[in-house]
Amino acid sequence: MWRLSVRSVRHYWALFAGTFVALSLGVALIGVSASALAATWAVPVSPGAANRNLSVTLTDGTGAERTLSSGDLDMGGVQSVLAMAGVVSAFVTVFVIAGTFAFGIALRRRDMGLLRLVGAGGPQVRRMVLGESLAVAVPAALAGCVVAAAAAPVALESLNGTGLSPVDLRPGPLLWPLVFAAGSGLVIAVSGMLAASKRAARVRPTEALREADLDARTITAGRAVMGVLTCVAGAVMVALAPGAGTEAATPLALFGTMALAVAATLFGPLYLPPLLRLMTLPLRWADPVAGRLAAESVSTSRRRTASLVGPVLAILAIVGVFTTVLSTTGAATEADDRARTAGQLVVEPAAGATLSREAVAELRADPRVAAVSATAPVEVAVAGPHSAWKEQAAVVDPVALARTHRITVVDGTLGPLGPGAVAVSREFADWYGHRAGSTLTYGLFGGDPVKARVTAVLDGGSAVPPLLLPSGTRAASPAPEPEHAAVLLDEKSAGSVPAVAAELTERLGADRVRITPTADWFGRAATDQDRLNRLVLAVLAVPASLYALIAVASTLVMSYSRRGREIAGMRMIGVSAGQVRRMALWETLSTTLLGVLMAAAVVTVGARAYRGALTVFGGETPLSVPWGMLGMLTAACVLVGVVVSLSATGRLLRQVSVATVTSRQ
Repeated sequence: MWRLSVRSVRHYWALFAGTFVALSLGVALIGVSASALAATWAVPVSPGAANRNLSVTLTDGTGAERTLSSGDLDMGGVQSVLAMAGVVSAFVTVFVIAGTFAFGIALRRRDMGLLRLVGAGGPQVRRMVLGESLAVAVPAALAGCVVAAAAAPVALESLNGTGLSPVDLRPGPLLWPLVFAAGSGLVIAVSGMLAASKRAARVRPTEALREADLDARTITAGRAVMGVLTCVAGAVMVALAPGAGTEAATPLALFGTMALAVAATLFGPLYLPPLLRLMTLPLRWADPVAGRLAAESVSTSRRRTASLVGPVLAILAIVGVFTTVLSTTGAATEADDRARTAGQLVVEPAAGATLSREAVAELRADPRVAAVSATAPVEVAVAGPHSAWKEQAAVVDPVALARTHRITVVDGTLGPLGPGAVAVSREFADWYGHRAGSTLTYGLFGGDPVKARVTAVLDGGSAVPPLLLPSGTRAASPAPEPEHAAVLLDEKSAGSVPAVAAELTERLGADRVRITPTADWFGRAATDQDRLNRLVLAVLAVPASLYALIAVASTLVMSYSRRGREIAGMRMIGVSAGQVRRMALWETLSTTLLGVLMAAAVVTVGARAYRGALTVFGGETPLSVPWGMLGMLTAACVLVGVVVSLSATGRLLRQVSVATVTSRQ
């Protein structure tokens, strides 16, 4: 059967070309993501020799000693982004390849029936189909590895330009990332063809006698079972997301939405044609011939319609939910910070990274200033029951912080921190099981371990660091200094914030400090955060979006490769070439629009569930949608679909003849 598989791929090269391109690019995307991750893993954790002496040894709950060093690079952020990009790329690849193989089998039902008619058994047909997948997958995987090897250095250079990585990444050995990508491609191809091969083995010999490309069955049993499972799984995850908390809600909303997108695609042959029939009703009036032909085509060829809607639905749903969740997280954090900040001014150093303690003291001495909270960030090591880890802490007076910010005391008593006392954030307490009165062991790098009693658990959003340390904290490293300070003015001065800011700047010296009204400071910070979010969104969405657009084009090419007899028959009964082109245009626009609408519905469900898990102090959590990026992606899907469908239709119109109608495809 291997020889028959190879001959089949050669004969139906136009049908398999889309699969080859899709799988090659999928392997390339996975290879580039794997090579970028490998480059982050190759970065030395402790690049600075000077920092190796700044360490602390803690004893965890098991009695084991743990030594952690300061200055270690934190590659977790860029690794998380790259891992998410790899997940998106792999999911889109699996989605597209499985759909492409299933569509290819659906277009060749009569050929499978002819094989059964001449005596081929079901197992033989299945082996032939699996052989076809290998005949396409092996060269596609090799081609994808070549593309990945060429693109990986360019991708790393582009990633270095974003500033997401704390150090510049350098290309490392590509052997294992490419082996992983090629192996993933082969596994995806064979797995995607398994279900299609079962369907091919069940084709009856009488299928060879069919002349019309109508779908005999609306949906197969296996497709229905998988659709129900993914629908139930997605619905359960989305339903659990609002009450799961921010940390757990993120994967629940993401993967729940992806499962719902899969279910929507699997059930496509069942509900898409009726919806498209309703959508194309105006076309029957506006363009009676071409509009009616388009409506009947998308209604009768259910599998083809679902295969054309599927890639658009998948990419918009996946990119939409990832980008919306990320944007909503940033918007909710900003809104919560704004709502919790009671101080009217933010003081920053005019030069350098930290604010001098003398400037903070002068601010506190000003009669118009009611309170000043100056948070000095410091990195510490914390011992837990089974391990030790690094944690962000800050030297700050919690009483002053509670005056410049709206903070709730969840447990314990708010008061000045003395030696051997700490306060913790609610998130830290929930995650690690601390409460007021419990004991916590931490250590500053270059210093000795400290056993401290937790005096208070505070809920203040990002204004409250995980650990609040007393002001007398010292270590072998330089004492921490604040990066900025929040200033609360008295009631008399609160009505003239800009004037007070100008007067304080003149008093303290514009060469020493920069004093900004809180609203303006948040606006500038939001702009910087938006830039970072756009970079992350670009890394996540652009490669997968380009791949999905090519997959949309490949699916259309596959579809039109089997429509020669259909279009030739239309021409013979008097349908003009312009009407055929308009039919193709209406088909593409209607299927793309329906894919966009279905993706919007799925993303709305996931985004609203995730939004329900976020809280904003004293207000409603905003829902942020990157309309610009999603609009450009939608326009690209429409443009690609229109160009490919019109080009393919034009090619078929030039080949129209009587022989086309009477010949086998």
